[in-house]
Amino acid sequence: MRDDLSDIQARLSDINRRAAPVLEENSRLHAAAGKAITVILAMAAFGVLTFIAIAPTEQSLKASALVNQEQTTWQN
Repeated sequence: MRDDLSDIQARLSDINRRAAPVLEENSRLHAAAGKAITVILAMAAFGVLTFIAIAPTEQSLKASALVNQEQTTWQN
């Protein structure tokens, strides 16, 4: 009985030793994915805020372009 228990403990120790690098790599990749998602969300927010900031000026730019277009004289 005692030998069975120490054999099981030895096997578990071996499994844990082999699994440790895999778990460490998994944790590292999980952290990297979290950082990538944060960067993507930040860039999306920046794009939305840029669009919101520029949208009000669009109408004045269109009006200005229309006025400039109407003031253009054609020479023959």
